[in-house]
Amino acid sequence: MNSNLVLKNIGRFLLLALLQVLVFNNVYLGGYITPCLYLLFLAMLPTNTGKIATLLIAFFTGLTIDVSTGMLGLHTAACTLVGFLRPIWLDKIIMRDNEEAIEQPSLFSCPYQQFALYLLFLLLIFYFVYYLLLVFDLHALPTILISTILSTLITWLLAVLYQTLFTRKHPKP
Repeated sequence: MNSNLVLKNIGRFLLLALLQVLVFNNVYLGGYITPCLYLLFLAMLPTNTGKIATLLIAFFTGLTIDVSTGMLGLHTAACTLVGFLRPIWLDKIIMRDNEEAIEQPSLFSCPYQQFALYLLFLLLIFYFVYYLLLVFDLHALPTILISTILSTLITWLLAVLYQTLFTRKHPKP
């Protein structure tokens, strides 16, 4: 992995983590929605990142957010699961139909539908585990599902907006 890509990812992590801690953790949308835009950092990790490295990055990303919010364990557990499942979804959704090598998955480096579906799956997994651990009561499953769906949709829309504003578009040959 080249140093320019590493610096871009470090910058993306810092920007998204700061946005999460300073802005999105203070947004309360009806008690059901918690935007977690920092998950875009995990979704956009380079495709050649190894499985163990992805797990460690996901663990420390979640731990960073947990420490800054005082909710030790929720983000860490959900992010670690996302880090575990990311390579599987990456292969099944993004890499399966692409003949070109994709260095880093994004809205502009992959077909739109593939990246949208990939991000949607990662967000659904994250939020379901997050809310399940937060509530820790299966009697509240309808509330968990509503929160999961609403938070996934809002975060997905914010991720598309973020990428539209901050990701450089590369023309496809």
